[in-house]
Amino acid sequence: MSYKKTKDTIDAIKAKIVDFGELTIEQKKKINYKFRLEWNFNSNSMEGNTLTIEETRSVMVGNLTVNDKPLKDVLEMQGHDKVISEILRIGKRELRLSEKRICKIHKAIMYEDDETKKDKIGRWKLEPNMIYNHKGERYDFVAPEDVPSKIHALLNKTNASIDLIHANKKNAPHPIDVAMEFHLEYLDIHPFYDGNGRTARILTNLILISLGYNPFWINEKDRKIYYNYISDIQGYGGNKELFFEYCAGLVERSEQLVLNAIQNIDIEEEDDLHKEISLLKRQLEGEKFTKSPKNIYNIFQFINKDIWEPLSIVISQFDDLFSKNETKYLVNNKNETYPVKSIFSMLSPVEKSTKPKEVQIFGHNLYEKDVSKIEWKHTKDGLKNLKNTNPYKINFSISFEAKNYSLKLFINYLEIWANNYAYNEFPDKESIEKMKKELGRKLIENIKSNI
Repeated sequence: MSYKKTKDTIDAIKAKIVDFGELTIEQKKKINYKFRLEWNFNSNSMEGNTLTIEETRSVMVGNLTVNDKPLKDVLEMQGHDKVISEILRIGKRELRLSEKRICKIHKAIMYEDDETKKDKIGRWKLEPNMIYNHKGERYDFVAPEDVPSKIHALLNKTNASIDLIHANKKNAPHPIDVAMEFHLEYLDIHPFYDGNGRTARILTNLILISLGYNPFWINEKDRKIYYNYISDIQGYGGNKELFFEYCAGLVERSEQLVLNAIQNIDIEEEDDLHKEISLLKRQLEGEKFTKSPKNIYNIFQFINKDIWEPLSIVISQFDDLFSKNETKYLVNNKNETYPVKSIFSMLSPVEKSTKPKEVQIFGHNLYEKDVSKIEWKHTKDGLKNLKNTNPYKINFSISFEAKNYSLKLFINYLEIWANNYAYNEFPDKESIEKMKKELGRKLIENIKSNI
């Protein structure tokens, strides 16, 4: 498929999405989470960040410690997520790129322990930088003294193109052309001492999103192709349109993902494969899986992400009906020992640890005291326009026994779902969907009974 045909395909998919009308809150949350996870994990791991995709989720959720990994990797992932979350939240809008915006983004996604490097963050490079390409040949980026003028010229050209698009001019370029031209020129300038790839991808996606398109990311299997195209263009005058066609294919993947989500087609295929392989491994080694801090932690990670998060999306759809919505997290009937959102706060240093005893759930140390129960307790109170209604209490829990664990879901102390699992098992998709539907149905029944 040619570059032009790929762009035509993307615009055809976008037209179908528009025909479906406004996305539901649940669809938006699901799509945004997928974009955040893939963009965070892939863009940072391309630059040497050591966090796994599960650890990336932990940083995004903000309620788990990441052990045995550098503080730099954790804080840079957190900063990156904050930047792209804001970009996704704002969405399509008028955009003016500026040197100040670029430097601000660089400051947000970079972290240095080395005092000699801290002053370099958010400032144009003062020393030359270079790479050895896929052919082992050296390529030098723009000299430090030329960065200000080159960046200024690039921003003027890009902003002028964006203005033509917003003004709906006949000679306006396609938004993907603008984004990819910027991407290549920015990478050739390489304006910072480090973090140029991440900022290039953030800014390119910022352009795409502001012009009504979805962000792209480069999976591990795609990286060699991506880097080879760029080095061919930089060092040997390669065909830019081949690179543009390749990246447009990645944008098409994102647009198709949105359409799939609207049509209730699974958008977690790659992630699901990883989970299925992990599950097979656990089943093959079943005799080794009894109650232990490691297994408790692994089960908690799965339940928190793959069950509680979908349940919380269902719960959140009822938020506007109540004046108060609150969630508490408990371990062994004790409240969490820190605010969920602040464990990775820039104001509260996270100490690197290589000791397993540092593994925590909601601030409770798994190696200091046995964990018998983990609970998520959500309360909705003050049903609007009605007086003297009782609170609605939703309780979801994991109980850990010697050879198995159990999951239970209650509304106002009435059990609506329960099941037991061996330590080498996870709930399947059908069970999770059943929980979600039952939760929504019972909440509606309870509310109707008070109206």
